[in-house]
Amino acid sequence: MPKANKFTALGKGNGFNRCLSSQTVSADEIINAPTFEQVVGAYWNFHSVSFSGASFEPENEPSDLICTEGAAFGFDTDGSFGPPSESFLVSNGAPGIVRIDGNDKMIYYRHGIGFRYSTFGGGAENIQKFTSVYYTSTVAIDVEPIPYSCTVVNNTTSGGTTYSIGKSASQRTVDVSSVDIDGLPFVKTVIKDFSGISFDDPVGSGNAVCEPASFLPETSETPSLTFWDY
Repeated sequence: MPKANKFTALGKGNGFNRCLSSQTVSADEIINAPTFEQVVGAYWNFHSVSFSGASFEPENEPSDLICTEGAAFGFDTDGSFGPPSESFLVSNGAPGIVRIDGNDKMIYYRHGIGFRYSTFGGGAENIQKFTSVYYTSTVAIDVEPIPYSCTVVNNTTSGGTTYSIGKSASQRTVDVSSVDIDGLPFVKTVIKDFSGISFDDPVGSGNAVCEPASFLPETSETPSLTFWDY
């Protein structure tokens, strides 16, 4: 671990040099929440993060945060064009408080460190696939799964006659899990989207076959996190 110079900070009486902002969620949205001590340590001792070619290492020591609250805040991105295209994001931002809806006495904390991976492509002109992987703190990304569906796509003539031109299929899967990165708790949210359209031949015959759902995989690379030591 990189070594930092020791220092003393009076702070705001809450372990931080600021009053933390808060968000309100339902109790079942709290996942793998870090302890107060972990969030304090993540804020003061953040050194650097990396995820594939994306990396962020601010030019500061922990003591710099005493006068400059956001001295260690920032992000970096890296990506490639496909098919499929890929992008990586690393970031460090402000910690915060998470309150339970209807119970102000129930408080959790979230750190400000995050990672994201996304990939887009279809492999065919009429198929689109999009996969996103988010590493967040305490609360997962708010998105719902969508069951597989396939519906008829119609067209209407100027005379008002409706006829089919094909079928449109779509699906979204959402997987939420708890992971630790270098000892710090995260919530991992994997979102996979699929959409595809098939066409009648001839138009209006209704013989188009629904495209089966298939998804782009997430990356096999894993994020890394480094803290200062004393």
